[in-house]
Amino acid sequence: MKNIFKYLMLAMVVLAGVSCEDSDLIIDEVLDSVDTESGAVVRTISDLPSLVTATNETNNFLELILEVQQGNGSFIPDFTEVRVYLQLWEDQDLTTSVTDEALLTSFASSEFSIDANGLPRGTFIVPTQLFLDTFPNAEIPVPSFAALRLELEMADGTVFTNTDVGGQVSGGIYFNAPFFYRVIFLNT
Repeated sequence: MKNIFKYLMLAMVVLAGVSCEDSDLIIDEVLDSVDTESGAVVRTISDLPSLVTATNETNNFLELILEVQQGNGSFIPDFTEVRVYLQLWEDQDLTTSVTDEALLTSFASSEFSIDANGLPRGTFIVPTQLFLDTFPNAEIPVPSFAALRLELEMADGTVFTNTDVGGQVSGGIYFNAPFFYRVIFLNT
């Protein structure tokens, strides 16, 4: 009987030691690196078109359906605005710029409404004429490549943009929040 108790005690010590070890799984590394109290994303609900024009009525605008989600899980909007920046490029690899980056438009938090899922969501139409109006003196080649970058400013002044997100947020299936988009632009 003494031997049974010895083996039970030894088994409990071994199991206790094993259960206290940290997991080596990748998901645990990801979850350990997530700051769940801060951070926010601007999720694009619908994909942007790959081509827009300045004159064709069927595609002379961008429809942006944006949803803001805060890292702390709060459904109460705690942001001031979403800004959209534009820079035009000669090539799709974005190596030769035609213009500097400039503020294209912004959307105040008051323009968002709480959707059925409890998050702030807004639908915004951005006419491509605004691309030309933003750079009135630029010689814009045909085609051009528009780089659109989003910024989310929180109520405390913190700003989130494409340089603040990792691959799972920017290109992941769930988040779809790259903060950065490329669109072919024909200014004719």
